[in-house]
Amino acid sequence: MREPVAPARTLSGAVYAEIRSDILAGRYTPGSKLSPRVIATQSKVSLSVVREALTRLTEQGLVISEPQLGFSVVGLDIDDVRDLSRVRILIEGAALKDAVLNADVEYEAGIVASHHRMVRNAPAVDDGTERVTDEWARAHAEFHRALISACPSPRLRDLADSMRETAELYRRWSGSFPTQQAPRDVSAEHRGLMDAALDRDAELAARLLTVHMNNTAALLERYVAADRTQPDIGLVTDADGAAS
Repeated sequence: MREPVAPARTLSGAVYAEIRSDILAGRYTPGSKLSPRVIATQSKVSLSVVREALTRLTEQGLVISEPQLGFSVVGLDIDDVRDLSRVRILIEGAALKDAVLNADVEYEAGIVASHHRMVRNAPAVDDGTERVTDEWARAHAEFHRALISACPSPRLRDLADSMRETAELYRRWSGSFPTQQAPRDVSAEHRGLMDAALDRDAELAARLLTVHMNNTAALLERYVAADRTQPDIGLVTDADGAAS
C-alpha cells in the first residue's frame, strides 16, 4: 500500500517554518544566497514547495527576490530599519491606544499572563549570557499581540502583526552586540508598557511604545555607524529579552 502524500501546502508550511527559524537563528547569514534547489534536496521536497515557502518569507521581509539573482536573506539596511520603525509606531501605536480605550478585565488578564510567560521563557546559558529562543520570541510576540488585543479593528491588528513579523530579524540583531552606551533595560520597557495598559493610560502607553521601538532602531544605527561585523544573532543582555 502506498504511503499517503502530504499536501503541498502542509509541506510548504513546514519548509517555511524551517527556513524562517534558520534565518532568525543566524544559520543563514544576512545577505546570503538561498538556493531553492539545495533547500529542496535537503528537505526532500519539490522546487515548487520551496519557492512557495521563499515567496511567503519574501512577503514578510525576511527574504528578498531579485530577477536573475534569485532569493537571498535580507541584509541590514538602516534606512529600512528607520522606515519600518516609523510605520510600526504609527500602526501599532494606533492599535494600542484603541485597545487601551476599549480595555476590560479579560484584556488586562491577557496582558499579565503573556508578560509572565515572556519573562519565564528568558533562557540562561553556560557563559552567563542569554540568547533569544523561539520560545521567547513567541512569548514576546504574544505579549505585544495581547497589548493590542482589545483594538476593535481586525485590519489594524492584522497590520500590526504583519509589521511585527517583518521586524523580527532586526529585533534579534538589536540585542546581539555590545554597546558603549548604558545597558538597555528591556524588561523595564515591557513592564512600563504593561503598567500603562493596566492603568488604562492610552497616551502614556503609546509614548512608551514609541520609545521602545526607537530604542531598537537606535541600537542598530549605532551598530552600522561602528562598522562592525554582523552580530551574533540571538545574544541578549537583559533578563527579559532582546528588543521591541
